[in-house]
Amino acid sequence: MFLQFNASKSHCVAFGKTSKFSLPVVVLGGTILCCSFSVKSLGVCLLGRSILKLNIMPVKRAFYAACNSIFMYGADVDELALLSLQDSYSLPMLMYATPALFIKSKQLDELNVCWNNVIRRIFNYKRESVKSVLFRINRLKL
Repeated sequence: MFLQFNASKSHCVAFGKTSKFSLPVVVLGGTILCCSFSVKSLGVCLLGRSILKLNIMPVKRAFYAACNSIFMYGADVDELALLSLQDSYSLPMLMYATPALFIKSKQLDELNVCWNNVIRRIFNYKRESVKSVLFRINRLKL
């Protein structure tokens, strides 16, 4: 039994000290693999740098798209139902694969800001802190 690779879905990405240098040509099954600075696998975008880094921008875009869809179709829904919908459908997009990844504290703060923005929009907060709402729903931070 042989392991088959699809060269069109494969990429070369360097992590670590070698990422600063140009990569040699890699051939897989007679096809030259593309070298890139990032790779997306199972919905997670990793950046090739001197250290392994997670790109959270696609995650944030998908999260806000899901949130806006719920806000658009749930305009006549009360706040608690809207919060429940966001918690059930949008929040998992923001939290996808986070337990398995090393997320820097700055990136985790960015994800918290995303969730706080949704809470603000649901309860019509402008610049006020949402800590009291998060405390009531038993979720202080992501």
